[in-house]
Amino acid sequence: MSTRTFMEFVQNDLKRISYDLKGFLEVYYPMLKASWNPENEHDFILGWFIGSKEQEYSTSFYEKYGQRMYHELLFEVQREISKHKVELHNVVTEFLNKKEKS
Repeated sequence: MSTRTFMEFVQNDLKRISYDLKGFLEVYYPMLKASWNPENEHDFILGWFIGSKEQEYSTSFYEKYGQRMYHELLFEVQREISKHKVELHNVVTEFLNKKEKS
């Protein structure tokens, strides 16, 4: 098992994280908002999206290696996602500002 190869996969996938988030906001978020009716949309969106990415990577790892991610690898994945924190924050803020104006 090569965790280096897996982390390269994660890093490459995260290069398009803004695009993934925009797709999530356009397609899935309206349905989620209707069901959950969050008080703080910004935090809800970030939490849901980041949790979804972590689950996606966890599932990918399990499918590829037949085992769950160990704690150190999960921490590395979370650290990689955190590198995009400002970028994600900006995408969500832009989305919510546009929504408010319309």
